[in-house]
Amino acid sequence: PTAQQVLDSVEGTGLLAGSGRAVIEMIVEKGKQRKAHRLEVFRVDNGKGTSKQMVEFLLPADVKGTKFLSITEPGADDQMWLYLPAVGRERRIAGSAVQGQFMGTDFTFEEISMNENTWKAYTPALAADQKIDGKPCYVVKLTPKGSGVSYTSVVLYVWQEASIPPKIEFFGKGSKLQKVMTFSDIKPTSKGVLQPNIIVLKNASSGSVTTVKIVETDERPVSDDVFSLRYLRK
Repeated sequence: PTAQQVLDSVEGTGLLAGSGRAVIEMIVEKGKQRKAHRLEVFRVDNGKGTSKQMVEFLLPADVKGTKFLSITEPGADDQMWLYLPAVGRERRIAGSAVQGQFMGTDFTFEEISMNENTWKAYTPALAADQKIDGKPCYVVKLTPKGSGVSYTSVVLYVWQEASIPPKIEFFGKGSKLQKVMTFSDIKPTSKGVLQPNIIVLKNASSGSVTTVKIVETDERPVSDDVFSLRYLRK
């Protein structure tokens, strides 16, 4: 396959694969500090390039009710809004703000809503195959098409048998490794969609680590009302 074909086949990089609802535990560790969050995620994906995701914080109390909505449509930039209960209104996340830190975690807004659109600003090229956990992987190196992207290069390791990336590396200026994202405990959902149940994002420069674990899933259809500014403000 070509680098573009491998990249187009990649699945399972978001918080939730396919469509449905999940409860997620997100733990941020930096040195001796540890903060645990509990989130509810709703997602719908039509399989044709349109996906919508709503993330709502349930715990701890100081961020409860915070919501983040992201909408991806073919041929358009992702639309993102963050609602903070303390402020009482939503704000649009656009331009360089998408590269900002998401709620004190190691994720950026762009990474927490990662999908096929994320890589459109990069040109893919295949490097030599490698093995991870004894399984052969395609290695796709992404270089930016222009300015205004978060990283100088990104390397995706994609299992040849499953199109899931067990690992993504993000590089900054001077080819310095900035972050490593790993995906594990990968299991098919009842609809046959492969779902990584654990995502770990390590920040190589700060030493901080954010771990995401799916604790509960529900694949029943989610009402489109959930993915609206009206619901965001509720």
